[in-house]
Amino acid sequence: MQPQDKEKTVEFYPARFFESFMGVGKELIFRPRFFFRQLPHKEDLKNPFVFLLVCTFLASLFMANLRNGDYNLFFILLFANIASSFVGSFVMHGFISIIFGSKVPFASTFRIIAYASFMDIGSWIPAFGPIAYFYGLYLIFIGLQEVHQLKPRQAGAAVISIIIIITLLLLFLVFMAPESLNEGIKLINPENTEFGS
Repeated sequence: MQPQDKEKTVEFYPARFFESFMGVGKELIFRPRFFFRQLPHKEDLKNPFVFLLVCTFLASLFMANLRNGDYNLFFILLFANIASSFVGSFVMHGFISIIFGSKVPFASTFRIIAYASFMDIGSWIPAFGPIAYFYGLYLIFIGLQEVHQLKPRQAGAAVISIIIIITLLLLFLVFMAPESLNEGIKLINPENTEFGS
């Protein structure tokens, strides 16, 4: 009989949605190194994409409800988070492949970003949001070490690169969609109801 750890399924499977989703969340919180170490390298993007979509949907819904149920804000947040996850994965994968010579496929890099998005679900809670954000970065940091076999310093450099890219992308989206600018300002300072007033 195989060891208990080997019997566990660490990948998210939509067919076993609740059991699998909660199992992945538990592993990410309590055993992130083991979780990322056991992820498959040659599977397609379906499972992590569905996981990302669920986490982003919930995070965007909670944040939009916090802003009085604004559907425009919900769709903006949903699109921005999914787009930034893909762009961030591409940039990070290219950075790691070129600078550090990693031969791990793109699907594995995307898995790191997708599963780290689990922490976004709690990002809307005022007191817990910063903790969730930094723990999500920590998950990416751990994932890069385990999946790409990077040293801590190398993983740190890659994490910094994705922070810069996602920040620039979000700023671009905000300023390209003027109707979302007021909502973005309200998230930062709820007392401001109109931009420029």
